[in-house]
Amino acid sequence: MNIRVITAIAAAALATSAYAADPVGVVSTPGISFGEYTGSMPVGVGQVETDELFYIDEQTGPLGKSWYIFFDPQGGKTVNATITFDAPITGVFSTKTDLDASNATYGATGITYGTSRYIGLESPTDWFAYTPGSNQMTIHFTALDPGDDIRVFTSPVPEPGTYALMAAGLAAFGALKLRRSRKG
Repeated sequence: MNIRVITAIAAAALATSAYAADPVGVVSTPGISFGEYTGSMPVGVGQVETDELFYIDEQTGPLGKSWYIFFDPQGGKTVNATITFDAPITGVFSTKTDLDASNATYGATGITYGTSRYIGLESPTDWFAYTPGSNQMTIHFTALDPGDDIRVFTSPVPEPGTYALMAAGLAAFGALKLRRSRKG
């Protein structure tokens, strides 16, 4: 392997961002969009009340990278969507107990999470589906006040130190190969 190729690979690895890319949502329900929540109203208490399926970029913890997905329309509405993440889905919390218990570990800074008894998926017709190891999920939420909420976990994005270690290993391998080729 050429030392220039190794150097180029190492530089590309070091230049790669360690931040997770935002999820992409395709909403099949007319009049409802998908986007990042940047508001100041608390979530999970029925105060956002807009026809948008939102995500919140949350913390990374023991279960992986966390994304809070919620739908809090004004009045009762149904949304169908497919959401694609940049890493495989490793789990989902959809109950009040799990969501409340995980807010301190995974909740985003600056976001107030409500503790209504209806947090999570409260309707028997609400559902989500994904294949283990896949980065895509389908949702069907019929939201009443205060809305529907889930927390999706994805495989964490490697830290920059991981890329540096990989680059150092590639450089060492290249130097060893170069040394052997000069001897032979």
